[in-house]
Amino acid sequence: MRGPVVVTLRSEASPWGISTSVVLHALLAATLALMPLPRLPKRLEEERVSVGILTPQQFEASTRPPPAPERPSAPEAPAPSPSPSAPQSQPPTAPAMIRPTEMLSGKTLADPRSRQARADLATFASDERMVQLCNLEAMDQIRRWRADFQPDRVVPYATAEEKVRGTTIAADGAAFRSRKNWYSLKFKCQLAQDGESVIGFEFLVGDPVAREKWDELGLPAVH
Repeated sequence: MRGPVVVTLRSEASPWGISTSVVLHALLAATLALMPLPRLPKRLEEERVSVGILTPQQFEASTRPPPAPERPSAPEAPAPSPSPSAPQSQPPTAPAMIRPTEMLSGKTLADPRSRQARADLATFASDERMVQLCNLEAMDQIRRWRADFQPDRVVPYATAEEKVRGTTIAADGAAFRSRKNWYSLKFKCQLAQDGESVIGFEFLVGDPVAREKWDELGLPAVH
């Protein structure tokens, strides 16, 4: 049998190969030495910053978030101008009473032609006599106030009873007859302490009394 074959590689350096290698390494080293080195990047110039010292209050103010912008307020509506108020109707004022300064019934009774009237008055009770004196004063005052009136009778209780208080008589619902027509009348009569004479009087003549109401009110058509 054949035994294993052993192959042995022998490396023998050629003197020319060694010389060539040395020369190549020398040329490479020279080439690297002649190549320019890469430039290092220039350091950026540092920016100069102005530095200030803040107080704690300034620091807090600088770090505090800015306030929210105020919303524009809606323009206020102008106040409505007061509308001119409608003139309020005033209640009608009562007409003023007529206040004569001179009493007339005393002179009328003193006239000789009034003898019978004086005799009739003497037969009346005190209150009735005072009422009759006031009726006479009313006719005399109305006649003097307006000449076109010719009163010949007074009814002091036509629409309301007369009120006798002491020597004062108030007749708010009276009526008087003149020229065959009846007119409403209001009067207040003040007599002397003895009730024999009139010392104060005021009156107010009203509208004519409707003919259809005469009988209802007890107002006779003739004397």
